[in-house]
Amino acid sequence: MRRKGSYTPLQRKFYGWQVFVGGPIAIIGVILVLFHPPAKIYVASWGLVVALCDLFWFTPWQKSLRASAARIQEAFDCDVLELEWNDLKAGKYPDPELIKKQADKYSEWSKDMPSLENWYPSRVDQLPLYIARVVCQRTNCWWDATQRRHYASWLLGLTVLVFFIVCSISLCGEATVESLLLKGILPLSPALLIALRQFSEQREAAERLDKLKEHCGAIWKAALAGKSAAAIGNMSRNLQDEIFENRRKAPPVLDFVFKRLRNDYESDMSYAAEHYISEAKEALKL
Repeated sequence: MRRKGSYTPLQRKFYGWQVFVGGPIAIIGVILVLFHPPAKIYVASWGLVVALCDLFWFTPWQKSLRASAARIQEAFDCDVLELEWNDLKAGKYPDPELIKKQADKYSEWSKDMPSLENWYPSRVDQLPLYIARVVCQRTNCWWDATQRRHYASWLLGLTVLVFFIVCSISLCGEATVESLLLKGILPLSPALLIALRQFSEQREAAERLDKLKEHCGAIWKAALAGKSAAAIGNMSRNLQDEIFENRRKAPPVLDFVFKRLRNDYESDMSYAAEHYISEAKEALKL
């Protein structure tokens, strides 16, 4: 089975700008206040405006983009894993023009990204489709949960470090609550808001994926116990519905995380897949 990613460049670009405005720009504002104290009112006001925009504009738009991206990913998985499209869960099938447009943008945008061709181990083709499908679904759940959990940990560590440094500098020479609020917390509030929400959402998504991976294990045991291909296919379709739901809810992961983890964890992912392939061959005498 060949897998080629279905990232949406618009979603990634929008999310990148959201992080940039709420993160580095906010930190620059804090530095500006330290060197030019009269700017503290303007910088604090900027932080409040960005926080409100994030709450009432950026986040709702991001959710809309997530839903569109999830449908495109679902269309791809249905094609690769040979699953029927579930109108009740995923809604209308994406227009081919939209898929072509996003694919073209991705091709231009992802030249320096690790290849997503042949994402699944090639030996998975040696298994019957209804069993190979479960291996691929488990691979998806494991990989996505792993990168989200790492991203959340890095994000929390960086946020705590930046917050500690900024608060320490803000209190230097003027240890007052007003100084801390105007020079530190308010200018940094957009970054804190985005970081804490991202940490929470990434952890929640990883936990949902862990549960889905466990469900893959239950489907796998049923398959090796001799349950019919039709029954396993229905179970996989239900599992795919939950994978779609998680994608619709989960925030994107910045590209550097994928680049950093792809090569390190690809061998682990391939080893696990090979293990399941060998187990299936032995149990089913393939």
